[in-house]
Amino acid sequence: MRLKLLSSIIFLLCISLFLSLGFWQLDRAKEKDNIIQLYQERQEAAPEKLESFFKTDIKNTYYKKYKVTGRYINKTFLIDNKIKNKKPGFNVISLFRLNITNEIIAVDRGWIQMKGDRKNIHKNFEFLNNQNIEKDVQEINGYIFPRDKSYTIGDISTDNNWPRLLQAVNFEAIENTIDEKDSFVSGVVFRLGLENKFGFNRSWEIISMSSAKHLGYAFQWFAMAIALIVLTVLFFKRKKNEQKD
Repeated sequence: MRLKLLSSIIFLLCISLFLSLGFWQLDRAKEKDNIIQLYQERQEAAPEKLESFFKTDIKNTYYKKYKVTGRYINKTFLIDNKIKNKKPGFNVISLFRLNITNEIIAVDRGWIQMKGDRKNIHKNFEFLNNQNIEKDVQEINGYIFPRDKSYTIGDISTDNNWPRLLQAVNFEAIENTIDEKDSFVSGVVFRLGLENKFGFNRSWEIISMSSAKHLGYAFQWFAMAIALIVLTVLFFKRKKNEQKD
């Protein structure tokens, strides 16, 4: 009797878990579809001028196209483990100071392919320090891309040389490289438009996993739940028949 009760509890817990994971994947698929729809709707509008992030509802800026005027700060970060066309590389992030408010934003200039030895990152990409991108006040355009808080394992960077290697877009680590009096905009990056100078490969990815994949995972979890239900019924039916014999 105890074995039967324990088996029933285990089966019910597993079935509940599989169903929960299936519905979670359905929610994720819907979320991804909503992101794509929002991106497409906001990309249809003409770019607007933006003078201050702190005076703007930041969530309302997601995926919108903007023009900002200011000057690059010659501090560049290489975001590690970015694969494109099966080749390893980095996303190049540079800081940009807005002209009127002096707010500093992180500008994603695109993807660049890995070259040379990883321990010589700053030497292999030293040319990024010598582009004179901070020389002139300029207007750049692009769109706002939200970034969640990044979690990393181990040290956040290899050393204090420039360009600096980061495991992920870590806003706290980036902010620590600027003066305390400066106002840094965290939580979003400004993806540089194709027509701007100082950019690299800008074939942007909006979502890391499509809704179709989430639907596929949901189907697998639901299939496992159905299979377990069938096995549960067969198991208890067999036990019942054994008791009759």
